[in-house]
Amino acid sequence: MISIAHVSYVAGSTTILSDVSLNGLEGNLTAIVGPNGAGKSTALRLMAGDLTPHAGEVRMAGKWLAEWPLQERAKHRAVLRQHNTLSAHFSVLEVALLGRTPHAARPTPRDVAIAQEALTAVDMQHAQERSYQELSGGEQQRVQTARIFAQVWEPVPCRVLLLDEPTASLDLAHQHLILAGAQNFAAEGAAVVCTLHDLNLAMQYANHVLVLHRGRGHAFGTPREVFTPLLLSEVFGVAANVTEETRTGVRRIHVIGAC
Repeated sequence: MISIAHVSYVAGSTTILSDVSLNGLEGNLTAIVGPNGAGKSTALRLMAGDLTPHAGEVRMAGKWLAEWPLQERAKHRAVLRQHNTLSAHFSVLEVALLGRTPHAARPTPRDVAIAQEALTAVDMQHAQERSYQELSGGEQQRVQTARIFAQVWEPVPCRVLLLDEPTASLDLAHQHLILAGAQNFAAEGAAVVCTLHDLNLAMQYANHVLVLHRGRGHAFGTPREVFTPLLLSEVFGVAANVTEETRTGVRRIHVIGAC
């Protein structure tokens, strides 16, 4: 559905990514993890088309990403970036409605209903008339997430969500709410790719995990396959155990300390 193949990216004299490949498959939530500076956000920005790779290719639904007209691309692929600046004095509902812009020049009653449903999905329906500028950082993050949810709300054959640190600034309850929402999109057939710092969240919500280390793909597989004490030591520099709760089957990483 959305893929990068053997991509490399160089900024100045620094190689950020080198020969990295990833397939974000429909019906799956794929997490990109790694230490600070591993290239997670760069990989996602390449998939979004914000950056052009110096080598390799980016495809969506089998077509080169550059072959997609921008409006068509926006109808099928929504991107939550780490930093969202908005200086205009929009209401919360108006910000969520921005996600419907690729579909209609002026919002229809259906667009308004979709924006309201998206706000409900991120627990911001109660604030739809408030000024976006008056919200806390975490609340603004949830409204921006509602905007990109609204952008690809309706099931279509090709639907892609790219989320760069979607849980940043969020409290524990809303971290799980947002990732459960992303998981629901995947369950409906969308391809969801997100960068995450919290490995336990990746363990719980991702179908597949790509581990980046020093700009290269270090491991790819299911969370159960990827998150081993050896990898956690090699890539993240921590001594850790991975345990599984007998009753629920939930697996968790328990960090003992730095190596």
